[in-house]
Amino acid sequence: MVLHALHSARTQGQAKGVVRLIRDAKPADMPAINRLSAELGYALAPQDVAGQRVADILGSEVDHLWVFEADNHIKGWIHLFVARRVASPPFAEIGGLVVSSDCRGKGIGRSLVTYAKAWAKTQGLIIRVRCNIKRNDAHLFYQKMGLSPKKKQIVFEADIDPAVSIR
Repeated sequence: MVLHALHSARTQGQAKGVVRLIRDAKPADMPAINRLSAELGYALAPQDVAGQRVADILGSEVDHLWVFEADNHIKGWIHLFVARRVASPPFAEIGGLVVSSDCRGKGIGRSLVTYAKAWAKTQGLIIRVRCNIKRNDAHLFYQKMGLSPKKKQIVFEADIDPAVSIR
C-alpha cells in the first residue's frame, strides 16, 4: 500500500501536530469520493453506481486512486491511470482531481499532483491531464505544477445502441 505522511506545522493556519497523509483509496472511502466529485459539478452518483466505479478502479492494474486525508477525513482525491496508445509511448494521465471546496488553496491539490508525478516518474512515464476548456483556474493550477499545454481537442461521444452487435 502506498502511504505518504505529511506532518503539518502551522501550515495554512493548521494546528501543530495535525497528521495529513496521502494513501491508497479503499472501498470505504467511496461516499467521501462521491461527495467530493459532486462539488465539481458532477451528478452525485447513486451509492451502488459510485461503489462499482471505485471498485473497478481499485481492482484495475492500470488505475490508481489516492486520497488526501487530514484528521481522519478525506479532503481530496486523485485518479491516475496508465494510458497505452498504438502510435505513442505509454503515459500516466490524471483522470480526476478533486479537493474539498473548504480546503482549496491549502496545498492539498499540489500534494496530490506531486505524489502522482513522483509515482509516474518511478514508472518512467510522463504525466498528462485533460482539462475542460472552461476550467481556467484548473489550467493555471496545472501550469503552476509544471504541466504545459500541448494541444486542444474536441471530445466526441456517441450513444451506443444495445441492439447493434459485431458478428
